[in-house]
Amino acid sequence: MKKLSTFSAVIFCMMMNGQYCTPVFQYGADSNMITHVSFGTINNTSTSQSANVQAYEDFTSMSADIQAGNSYQISVKGPSSTFPSDVMVFIDFNKNGSFDDAGESFYIGRLEAANPFNALTVTGTVSVPAHAASGTTRMRVLKNTNTAAYSDPNAPNSILTACDDSLRAGQTEDYTVNITGSNVIFPTPYCGAENITTLTVSEITKVEFTGITNESHINGTLDALENFTGTVFNVNRGNSYPITITGETQGQTTVSAYAYIDLNHNNAFDANEVFNLGYLDNSDPVPGKESGVTTGTIEIPADAMLGETRFRIVKAYESNSWMGTLENLPCPAGWFIGQAEDYTLNVLASNLATSETSKKSPVKIYPNPTSGTVILKTEEKLEKYEVYSLSGQKMIEGTSGIINMDHLATGTYLIRIYTGDKKIITEKIIKK
Repeated sequence: MKKLSTFSAVIFCMMMNGQYCTPVFQYGADSNMITHVSFGTINNTSTSQSANVQAYEDFTSMSADIQAGNSYQISVKGPSSTFPSDVMVFIDFNKNGSFDDAGESFYIGRLEAANPFNALTVTGTVSVPAHAASGTTRMRVLKNTNTAAYSDPNAPNSILTACDDSLRAGQTEDYTVNITGSNVIFPTPYCGAENITTLTVSEITKVEFTGITNESHINGTLDALENFTGTVFNVNRGNSYPITITGETQGQTTVSAYAYIDLNHNNAFDANEVFNLGYLDNSDPVPGKESGVTTGTIEIPADAMLGETRFRIVKAYESNSWMGTLENLPCPAGWFIGQAEDYTLNVLASNLATSETSKKSPVKIYPNPTSGTVILKTEEKLEKYEVYSLSGQKMIEGTSGIINMDHLATGTYLIRIYTGDKKIITEKIIKK
């Protein structure tokens, strides 16, 4: 078991405790605790004495090294007094203080009912994304009793999020993992240029998207697929973004540009993940080269998975002639005249901050700033409220005019308020 130094462990724990929320159990951990976790070099046995166990235990001084792109087995043991228990593991791979991003949660399995002296073990697999951020981050093991599973073995998982405030009985244990660099070779796990039989490289020279411009050489000697995954474009769910592609045309009018985005994070470019950006004109924007430009739009679906994923741009000469059928494909194949470039797209939650806020709000929120409880008064009947972090993570929700923010970290939050006259108002709350 790897230990952090005393000083670094204290500082790290202070930082992590300030960022991450704590789940809430209705009946605590009595007879439903986690008694053993085995993951890499973490091999931790914790108390099975009901009188001493807490619903939350901080073991972030215990650390295991894991490598991006690899998979690891995890085993969790614990009693489950009357009802079976679900076990989930969460890892904050992108280190944004939240476990809500795509690919950060793992259902390990269900423990059958047992007392602390004959507790059972469930084993599952945790897959570390190839793009996981390097360094130390939080791992959470969460166990909760599932009353529905008592009579229905196929009952759904009872744990909704890592910060669930409607859990029944169980325990949360937090650990640290240290993510090292990936051993996955680009472009794995995505397809590359392996299916190209005849190649003429015709370069992309410039990509302009979300305020970022990436320029590359134009000399005919570069790779058919270039790795620019270190360039990250940030987008929000439900928003549309213009994109401009510049590149060689050799005077042809059928040089197309497409974007392919793995929106569902399944390591493939599916048929519904294609964006036609049009044909490059022959305006010759590159001095001394037959070249062109096209501008299209990329719409990020409202249900796109959050977090980082692969974003591929392909510029290709399209033809149906003696050369055969040449087309723009996410995985270039056959006779390919063109070039592909891979980037990283980071999908964020929808932007709540501006469009739904009225100039004169029919809502009173006080005290604001607050050190704990907030009073909410609306001109119309309050239907419900939702409190979000600035990154778009939902922190709490409810229907009462009294909001308890004691468990939230210091910072600025957005509150979305739904009223009886079908209005949606968004305001800021500052937690001191």
